[in-house]
Amino acid sequence: MHQPAADIAEIRAVVERVLEGLGLAAFLFTLEPKESGWQLTVECAVDGGWQTVMLPVDADELRASVHDAAARDRLRAVWSERLSECARGGAAS
Repeated sequence: MHQPAADIAEIRAVVERVLEGLGLAAFLFTLEPKESGWQLTVECAVDGGWQTVMLPVDADELRASVHDAAARDRLRAVWSERLSECARGGAAS
């Protein structure tokens, strides 16, 4: 799956905004295009260390979330559940 560099940069910015909105205490992430969509890998702080969570992300929903707040909210809800063991550093927005 080939993505223009500008698209990837914009999508990465949205992913970062959604993750920051979860109020995680600390996190790192990578985002890779795959044939079936995107693979988001999040490393987040947990009590006593770090954990890695891999999330498949629908390419269409991820692209829609660039300009659609409702799509970002849907991603935030799913990712929040999957990242529930991550330490929180502040209020989620």
